[in-house]
Amino acid sequence: MKIISYFLIIIVEFLSVDLTLSNTLEDKSSALIKEAKSTNKIAIKLKNEWRDVRKLIKKASKAHADKNYEKSINFAEQALNQAKMSIEQHKKQKNNYRFLDD
Repeated sequence: MKIISYFLIIIVEFLSVDLTLSNTLEDKSSALIKEAKSTNKIAIKLKNEWRDVRKLIKKASKAHADKNYEKSINFAEQALNQAKMSIEQHKKQKNNYRFLDD
């Protein structure tokens, strides 16, 4: 009887750790997607959105919906990085003449 109770305790401990891990990954994934979307909106307002950011956000959202949070986090981090770089590019080049904006 003691052996069975020990096994049950161990199983419950492992399941609770996995559930906690998935909740934190889920939260991190959704937070990164939201941050990538808001950062990309700033880049859109500056008229300097990079081409792949929306695609990466869409892939991240799909992976999040499929509960593949690690993949979602990866795509969201890429999207966030590219959105930040597009804003940085705009800051560095804002004083240069952009003939395509006319």
